[in-house]
Amino acid sequence: MSTEKGLFIFHRDLRIIDNIGLINASHKCKELYVCFIFTPDQVGKNNSYRSQNAIQFMIESLEDLSKEIAKIGGYLCIYYGKQLKIIEHFINKVGISSVHFNRDYTPYAIERDNETVNYCKKRNIVCETYADYYLHEPGTIKSGAGKNIYKKFTPFYEATIDLKVEQPMRTYVKNLGKTQPSISSEITLEKAAELFVKANTNILVHGGRANGLKRLNESLPEQKHYDKTRDYFINNTSFLSAYLKFGCISIREVYYAYKEHFGVKHGLIRELLWRDFFAHILYEYPETMTKSYNNQHVKWSRSKSHFERWCDGETGFPTIDAGMRQLNATGYMHNRLRMATANFLTKTLLIDWREGAKYFAQKLTDYDVASNQGNWQSVASTGVYGTPYFRDMNPWLQSKNFDKNCEFIKKWIPELAELEPRDIHNWHTAHKDPKYKGVKYYKPMVDYNDQKEKMLEMYQK
Repeated sequence: MSTEKGLFIFHRDLRIIDNIGLINASHKCKELYVCFIFTPDQVGKNNSYRSQNAIQFMIESLEDLSKEIAKIGGYLCIYYGKQLKIIEHFINKVGISSVHFNRDYTPYAIERDNETVNYCKKRNIVCETYADYYLHEPGTIKSGAGKNIYKKFTPFYEATIDLKVEQPMRTYVKNLGKTQPSISSEITLEKAAELFVKANTNILVHGGRANGLKRLNESLPEQKHYDKTRDYFINNTSFLSAYLKFGCISIREVYYAYKEHFGVKHGLIRELLWRDFFAHILYEYPETMTKSYNNQHVKWSRSKSHFERWCDGETGFPTIDAGMRQLNATGYMHNRLRMATANFLTKTLLIDWREGAKYFAQKLTDYDVASNQGNWQSVASTGVYGTPYFRDMNPWLQSKNFDKNCEFIKKWIPELAELEPRDIHNWHTAHKDPKYKGVKYYKPMVDYNDQKEKMLEMYQK
């Protein structure tokens, strides 16, 4: 439906190229205002899942987006406050007759978006929403007679790998509003950074579409042998996850870049479908944001000291500590290390997966609700999709198999820099050697084999 004046609200789609909602809205409105709203629910201190690294990346991405919008004659309006209040101001002061945004699928986003749709309906304002964030919209891929979603990844993958994915849109955005309506809730990005972020100078990836495209182009020659190298801890990753999370580049752009270079069966396209899969799971089972789906009877340890040592990278298990120190410093951790550290917390220290999932949320630059909760529940064997409870990741084998020369471990645990790799791999026995008496690193905080027996007993009760 065509309208005189409209409003497009950015959420996690911070680009003007191949932004389905923005492009459609700009062609439906004679004048389209575009805005981003920092909400207290998300950036406020009461949000226990808030990640300063993610907010820093988001603000950097908004700075880039603002420049791109200015290049085509528009103006990105920035506000702090409740979304409905901002919309109300646009209705009353600007006279908009339509609101547009891309759909999101987390429990919080669904509630927010439903409130917006209902509010617009009451005010006789057109509200149009669009599917943009995933290859296949959550809730649309069903098994069998089309009644149930897939609960296991392999059938989901087989059902989607050959499905058509829309090509990136090359239609240009037009008709953008050139000014910011003056209302009390407006805020500058500089002020937002001052209020909401303690800048991390060690953050591994920086926001913005330009950085995302650069990383995508650099990753193409690097990821040719992804399936063979993906588990090694040193630099065998695309580093695209944060750019996808905040929509600096579109999922379709990444999909077709990898498909055209490597074919549809490439491992990184499989990873994109993992991203889709966990979004489908959370959309269908929103309670799994905070509740176990399986093995609900498990009585988790409440050891605060064990949890804090895990958080701080002081467990005495080199692989685990190196991963956690990297996370704490840079806001990033290799995917295999995410699984290994999650496995260690839940199946070695026997601590509730929810504690670890929240800590990851607070630290990760690329924090994605569905992927984070889905992976944690999978590792803990409590999810809709989960590994068998007896499947475990031996932390001593992880370094032997994926950091043979201990390059990664020595980078993040300088206390071990002078040790031979074989002794690092066997630190559970090597730490007793008198020659290492002066090494200022922790002895293993628990006996892995003893804890595995406790874990099996815990799940079997």
